[in-house]
Formats: sequence, structure tokens, C-alpha cells
Amino acid sequence: MNRLKLFLPLILVLFMGIALYFGLKQDPHQLGLTQQDKPMPVFVAEDLLLRNKTFSQQDFIGHITVLNVWASWCPSCKLEFPFLKTLRERPEFKLYGLNYRDNRPAAQEVLNKLGNPYLRSVYDPNGKLALELGVYGTPETYLIDSQGVIRYRYSGELNQEVWQKEFQPKIEVLQSMASGGSS
Repeated sequence: MNRLKLFLPLILVLFMGIALYFGLKQDPHQLGLTQQDKPMPVFVAEDLLLRNKTFSQQDFIGHITVLNVWASWCPSCKLEFPFLKTLRERPEFKLYGLNYRDNRPAAQEVLNKLGNPYLRSVYDPNGKLALELGVYGTPETYLIDSQGVIRYRYSGELNQEVWQKEFQPKIEVLQSMASGGSS
């Protein structure tokens, strides 16, 4: 029994080292998506900029949507705004924002100061919708097909390289599926 007590710390350190090794091999941007291939959760929320206008899961039907989760307190979110603004007028999808656990005036100030990249932005001050989506943190970006089904999530800052590698090919597939083509 005394010999076991001597080796117990060594065994624990060895176990933690193995766990750390496997944990570091995983890509933090490719988090598991519990909502993969499921429809957007049922919700009704206010539009961040238009208080008298609401947003619901129905707003994601009929077109491909890129939904970017952001907050005024998130430095990485602000860094991706210039790139997001280049995506705003792209005809193949609609770019929406999901303002996560934020203060409305602070979020509006960021949009006014940096420029609003979104066609519309869902206001989610308590994080209820984000929780239903499985958001881990900001920024995160979701790709939603024209039926309102979540197809992909990326965790981290969007930029040209990530867009070309992760999103553009998936959008092309979704467009092809929507037009009845096969590729």
C-alpha cells in the first residue's frame, strides 16, 4: 500500500500528460456542433437596431445565411469587422449578426464607430439563443442553408484565408444543392 502511495503522483502526472497531449492535437476552431444538420432553434428576439422589429427562425428560410456571433466587449469581433464588411453585399447569402450577452447602447456604438457589416443583427442580451445554438464564445460563425438548417460552425476570427478554406466551398455546395445541381 505504501509503494502505491509513492507511485500515485507519478501515475497522475502521466495521466494528465496523456490527456494534455490529445487535447493539444485538436483544432480549437473545429468544435463539435450539437445543432449540426438541425433547423435553427425556434426563437423570437428583437433586432439590435430596430427595437420595434423582431427576428425569428423564419428569417433564415429562403436564402443561405452566414450568422456571425459578436459582442462589443470582444476584441477579436472588432478585428473581423473590416473583413465582414467585404461580405455584406455578396448576393449568394445574407450576413446576419447575433449580438451576444451585450449592452444595446455599447453594441450600437461599435456598429456606428466601425461600420455595420450586417444586414440585420439579432439582439440576444441574455444569451438564450446563443445557448440553444451551442455557442462557446465570440466570435463564432454559422452557415445556415436556405431551409434554415445549420450546416457548419467556425469558432474564431473570420478572415480571407478562413473564408476561402472553410466557407466558400460549403456555400458553393449549398448553392448547387438549392439549384438542383450536383457537384
